[in-house]
Amino acid sequence: MQIGDPTFQALQASLQGLSLRRQAAEDNIANVETPGYLANRVEFEDSLRTAIDRGDPSAMNPAISRSTAATRLNGNNVALDEEIVGLTETALRHQLVVEAMNGKFRLLRTAITGQ
Repeated sequence: MQIGDPTFQALQASLQGLSLRRQAAEDNIANVETPGYLANRVEFEDSLRTAIDRGDPSAMNPAISRSTAATRLNGNNVALDEEIVGLTETALRHQLVVEAMNGKFRLLRTAITGQ
């Protein structure tokens, strides 16, 4: 097992995408009352899937876009409840990816130490 193997690279790319999504949700929440603010959305799963299929997970290219959801009277379309649910889901996915990385490191440690 190499540290830079495709699985590890895919996990790193996943963390990068999840970090961008978390940052976008935090920005959205911070601007929930800003007139004219449109929520940001981050998509990376399809790009990561394509990059993995091509054998280079590090080639993932996350897409950041503005939400096209309906706006309130002030032109803002941030839905606080949706953002909080999204943050929770992103945190759970982040935790899952970190645990997968820890598993890879435990396997590497076992291979090195024999224990």
